[in-house]
Amino acid sequence: MLFVLIFIGFFSILAQVVLIRESAVVFFGSEFVVLLSISFWMIGTGAGAFAGRRARSASGTEPALCIALAGLAVPATVALARGARLLLRSTPGAFLPLEQQVGLLGIVLAPAGFLLGLSFVQAARRSRALGGGFATAYGLESFGGVAGGIASVLLLAAGAPASAVALLLGSSALLVASFFPRLGAASRLLFRVGGGALLGVFLLAGDDVDRATQRWQFPSLLASRDSPYGRITLTERGGQIAVFENGALSFDTESANPEELVHLALIQRESPKEILLVGGSMTGAAVEARKHRPDRIDVVETDRALLELGRKHLPEGRRVSDGAPDVRLLIGDPRREARRGASRYDAVLIDGPDPGAGASNRFFTREFFRDSARVLRPGGVLAFRLASAEQLWTPLLAQRNASIHRALQEAFSDVVVLPGASNIFLASNEPLDRDHSALGSRLEERGIETSLVNDAYIRYLYTNDRFVSIDRTMRGLLVPVNSDRRPICYSFTILLWLSRFHRPFADLDLPGAVSIWAFLVILFAVSLRMRRGSLRADAYLVALAGFAGVVVEFAVLLRFQTASGVLYRDVGLLLAGFMGGLALSPWAGRLAARAPAGGRLLLLLLAAHSLLTVAFFRSGGAGSVPVSFAWLLLGALLVGAIFCRAAERRGASGETLYAADLVGGSAGALAGSILLLPVLGMDYAVLWVAAAALIGLLISE
Repeated sequence: MLFVLIFIGFFSILAQVVLIRESAVVFFGSEFVVLLSISFWMIGTGAGAFAGRRARSASGTEPALCIALAGLAVPATVALARGARLLLRSTPGAFLPLEQQVGLLGIVLAPAGFLLGLSFVQAARRSRALGGGFATAYGLESFGGVAGGIASVLLLAAGAPASAVALLLGSSALLVASFFPRLGAASRLLFRVGGGALLGVFLLAGDDVDRATQRWQFPSLLASRDSPYGRITLTERGGQIAVFENGALSFDTESANPEELVHLALIQRESPKEILLVGGSMTGAAVEARKHRPDRIDVVETDRALLELGRKHLPEGRRVSDGAPDVRLLIGDPRREARRGASRYDAVLIDGPDPGAGASNRFFTREFFRDSARVLRPGGVLAFRLASAEQLWTPLLAQRNASIHRALQEAFSDVVVLPGASNIFLASNEPLDRDHSALGSRLEERGIETSLVNDAYIRYLYTNDRFVSIDRTMRGLLVPVNSDRRPICYSFTILLWLSRFHRPFADLDLPGAVSIWAFLVILFAVSLRMRRGSLRADAYLVALAGFAGVVVEFAVLLRFQTASGVLYRDVGLLLAGFMGGLALSPWAGRLAARAPAGGRLLLLLLAAHSLLTVAFFRSGGAGSVPVSFAWLLLGALLVGAIFCRAAERRGASGETLYAADLVGGSAGALAGSILLLPVLGMDYAVLWVAAAALIGLLISE
């Protein structure tokens, strides 16, 4: 059973990565979908653990069937996710209704999670019958999760398609299940034939299967590649090429967006000589910037796969030709480039997605704007585009835009917002030119040919009534500043996404910090009703620890993303650190079970770890993989020790405690990412967790 428990952990992490990434692509890359996916997985696994309590047999064959079914479920649900839009006859490019999205996520994520939770409980019970303990089984499964996290990094780095990984997982699960000693001969043969068949498809036709199933969502598929940053998909129809990142439209070859961003910014300068462009080498922004004849354009891209696909498929009129003498193309973190040197550029142009996730939000924070201000020469301009609304702003949209506007104001002395379906934000430490005649003349003098931006368009932008009303709206709203430590814009964007499906969300005022801190009163009241030493109290403390562990984990991951910008490349290693802490936790749990007041000691240490996380963030170590790995390992060690201590004391009730751990983690994933981290900020969110852990002392022994 030892190998089986390790394999369940390995399979679980890899399957989770595959299915969550697939769900994100199908539902257009919304981070809220990712959070729902994590919660559905945890809920499904918890439900499987609860169901496992009913099966009292310890014959050893039940886990084989569950593992085999989980192996079949992963490639089947990947195919279902890709074909969902065809089955539902949805409009291409349109969002599915929210209830359909939630239902599909449940269908895609919950079955495999349920089967793995059930198989873990059955394998743990079999291990206990052979003399092991539930805490030991928990540690072995977590050890397998470490290997799964490392494998996910290696497979993503190799560009392995998600469907191919799903086939490989299915094959391995069936083959592992076929080696269970008490399995019947017919079942053994069936599992081996099925596993061999899936392995054959993976080896001989894996790429063909991937392209065929992707065409269910993208009928005009041109090319696709999985990279450490997500899935890049190109489609072509009628000569127009569209580029999608994680299923969401990034840009297309017929758009005038690059014109607006580049020309409206560069005509603010008499003669822009050196330009820093964040993204834009493939969108057409770099091509438009060259029309101003600068001496040099530094273009910083993060994803090499996008460049390789663009060079192969995009027309030269939209991308920078290889070897252009005035363009220097850099692969790396744009924030790191913005921190190098001072007063180097006449303009910094950000051509990227809206701040709807941690990866993109880091280019819209006060800290990034301050770094950009330092690399600009006197009178230099920062510019970016932000999706908005042409006429009416809902309260939520206004607050989202205002949080970024305030961040700009804290870095620059003058800010201009130009109206439109997408707002163009301009900022400088010297007064910006608002004379449309002078700006239009400057564009004409340079002899730049455009399809949209001309003298009449510039006059329209600077003279219509929305130009004044936007400025008045921005300055009149009192909202938190979007910053690295408090990425409030992230939460606004999630609610804006939800408002697509349920109109009242658009009129919500984001819950304030006071109301969130008030939830501690509810935890306090619930704790008072618990009987110390009861199974219910132990399950409550395990859930509370799971909740706290996930919130702190997400805070560290988000802070790592902000500091380094390469979370998607390194997330597998960081998750391996967390799983490594869980793998070591049985040892700590046994010590705590034998020590007087061991439960209270663990809660105190968990609270201390949360408090020290604030100092960890401010030390600057969060951008280092080894340091963040060690910090996650330590936190997970404490969370797992609380579970293992309770499991050692309760014995046969380990399944209930395991389910409580998963339910608490699921709640932490949603509450932490939607409310605690964005609204309170990372520092205060982990302090909130520390306070919650201290409340647990009321019922701990």
